Formats: sequence, structure tokens, C-alpha cells
Amino acid sequence: MISFNEISETIMFVFVIAILGYLLGSVKIKGLNLGNAGIFIIGLIFGHFGVILPAILQTLGAVFFITAVGFGAGPGFIRRLKRNGFSYAVLCLSTAAIGSIICWFIIRAVGIEAPLAVGIMTGAFTTSPGFAAAKEAAQSPAAAAQVAAGYGLVYPVGVTCKVLLIQLIPRFLRADMAFERTLIKDTEDGITGEEKGSHRIDKLGICFFSLAALFGILLGAVMIPLPGQSHFSLGTTGGPLLMAVIISCIGKLGPIDMHVEQGVIAPAKEFGLLLFFSGAGVEGGHGVAKVLSEYGLLPLIYGFFFVIIPFFAGVVLFRRILKLHLLNGLGAMTASMTCTPSLAMLTQIAETDDVAAAYATTYPIALITLILVVQILIKL
Repeated sequence: MISFNEISETIMFVFVIAILGYLLGSVKIKGLNLGNAGIFIIGLIFGHFGVILPAILQTLGAVFFITAVGFGAGPGFIRRLKRNGFSYAVLCLSTAAIGSIICWFIIRAVGIEAPLAVGIMTGAFTTSPGFAAAKEAAQSPAAAAQVAAGYGLVYPVGVTCKVLLIQLIPRFLRADMAFERTLIKDTEDGITGEEKGSHRIDKLGICFFSLAALFGILLGAVMIPLPGQSHFSLGTTGGPLLMAVIISCIGKLGPIDMHVEQGVIAPAKEFGLLLFFSGAGVEGGHGVAKVLSEYGLLPLIYGFFFVIIPFFAGVVLFRRILKLHLLNGLGAMTASMTCTPSLAMLTQIAETDDVAAAYATTYPIALITLILVVQILIKL
């Protein structure tokens, strides 16, 4: 007789979802694949059929992934900020503005309720903080439910579309990825080995990886007041990302070497994504059928436009006007639409963590902008 307790079942489901997700993600159609996002799709299916995973798995996975990305991108961050910070901000604000115009149009011209439209927008932009702000700004429980319905249905569309677009854009532009890596690579980046006279707390740097995650979570919990009696915070993704970048930029504290070895960063990213995609997929799958039966396919169609139009407009903007290099621009685009899964795909196809510097610079601007915008739109 075989008997499993709740903890054993949870662990088994995580690994079953991971196995099937990696298999799905490895399937290529005309050179395109879902990659790690295949885990998210499988999670949706499992969630639809009633599988439940603890919310802490999703949060823990996001912290692991984003902290690892921060350490990978940290060296050279200040130099990139000085070079491209203004362009990143312009790209971010322009993307949010285009999304807001689309939202205003479907509210005014199509006649869809503002809470549902804002929920669709937050799902397409895959912005959990924006979603939370929109729910808080909703003027009734029914309006909050509409926000949640739009977000829950469109979020998977937003993730999947952006993961595929990140792969399509370089192919469409016939980009030489090896050459693009040389454009984004800072020759002063990266420290290999242990510097003379330095002291390591532990051989791999796990102590400072943990320190970045801990203080990042504390930083992300700081609530900053905004107009309209709402608040803004970096959350459990923005906080660890910035803290990891800061520690990585500092490098040494007196004689203490704070660098994290690449042998830790890569597995931490992969394991983090495994947990994050499993949890996020299962959570999103719980209400898909209910939302579809109530609203039909219209939210999906609107969500598609919310992704496609701002994304392609952003590509034209950073290529033609801001003159950003491809990987720099795409890194800023993933942050402008607050999509961690597309950042994961970008680091995979670019074969470098340097793209995360643009993400880390743009992400806080995107969070603040979207939180403010959704609170205005929901009152239309």
C-alpha cells in the first residue's frame, strides 16, 4: 500500500509539472519554443483540474530567480545606467502610455466596463503590483471581481505572447546574436577567481546571495505613499533584484569578497523558474473555465492587442528613435511590460545575463508608472 501526505503530494506535483513542462518547452515549431514557460502552461492545465500548490513556492521561486539575475547583471550596472537610463525611462513611459490609450479606447468606444478593461491590461502587462493596485482602487466588490477576472484570463496570454515575441524579434531582424552580445557586454564586467588579500565567507558566495534576498525582501516591503491614498512598493521581485545588483556592484566590503560564483547563479535561476512557473501556472488555471464561460473570448482578443501593439511600438521606438542596441532594448522592453518570464527567455537566447541590467534599471520605473496609470483608468 502506498500512502502520500500533503507535503509529499505537493513535492510530487511540482516535479511532475516540471518534467512535462520541460518536455513541452523543448518542442520547436519553425525554430520557436516555449522554453521554461512550458512549465507555466502545464501548470495551467494542472490548476484547471484542481491541483493546489502553496503560494510560498511561487514567491520563493521568484526570489531565487530574480536575485540570481541581479547578481549576473550587477557588474557594470552603474555604467549602463549613466549611458542608457534616460532611454530606458522614455521606452517604459511610452509603453505604458500606449497601453493606457488602448484601455481608454475599449472603455469609451467598445463600451467594456472599466474594471474589466483594467484587469485585462494588468494581465497583458503581467503586472501583479498593478493588479493589486487596481483591485484596491475598485469602488465595489463587483468591480474588484471584474479586475480579477480580466487579469486571471489574460495573464497566461500575456506571458506566452511575450515569451514568443522575444524569440521572434531577433529572427525577424536577422540579428547576429554573437555580435549583439559584444555590443551589450561591458569589458570591465565580471571577476573570476578570488582576489589577492580578499576573504570569502563561503566558497560559492551563497551567504551574500542569501543576504541579498533577505534585505531585498525587506526593501520590497517598504511602502511608499502615492497620490490617491495608495502605496507603492518594489515587492518580492523588485527588492531582491535591486539589492543583488547593489551588492554585486560593490563587490568587496573591506577585505570581504561579496561576489557570487557563476556556478551558483545559473542553477538558482533555473530552480527559481521551476518553482515560479509551477505555482503561477497552477494559480492561474483555477479560474480559467469560469472566466471564459462568463465573458467569452473577448477578453483574450483585447489582451492580445494589449501585448502586440505596445510591444511592436516599443521595438520601433528603441531601434529607430532611441538607437538602443537590440539586447539593451529588449531587456528594457521586458521590464516595461513587467514580464519576468520573457526576461528568462531573453537571457536564454542571448546567452548572457547582461540583458538584465536594462531590466533592473527600467523595472522600478515601470512598476510606479503602471500602478499610477491603472488607478486613473479604473475611474473612467
